[in-house]
Amino acid sequence: MERCVKFATIPIKYAPKRKMIDFSLPQWRYKFTETANEDVLSWVHRVYQSKTFTTQSEFNKAYDERNTYMLRWDNKPMVLTAEDVSNFEEELCGDQGVVGAEKWLTKMRAFLETGEKVIFVY
Repeated sequence: MERCVKFATIPIKYAPKRKMIDFSLPQWRYKFTETANEDVLSWVHRVYQSKTFTTQSEFNKAYDERNTYMLRWDNKPMVLTAEDVSNFEEELCGDQGVVGAEKWLTKMRAFLETGEKVIFVY
């Protein structure tokens, strides 16, 4: 089975307040894109790891213990920040970028500009 990355939004008033990773997925949400692109999946893994491990030593410890649950994203719902969206643009858009990424980026920016929606990936 092919792994898939889905991007969605929910109104900010229904967004998780404390738990930004692996929260209960809302039953209703606006899914604005879905992809099985390996570059996007790799990007999501890196964002997850940067949010999960605050230091390199924490990551190394989990890696040494082969704690794959902690190291892999595996479709855990995760809130994306404006910094994450900027990082998405740098890594996945442009001349050699992922097909369709510019369109997704436009939607992400529009959601962030309103200040009324939270973007998450699941």
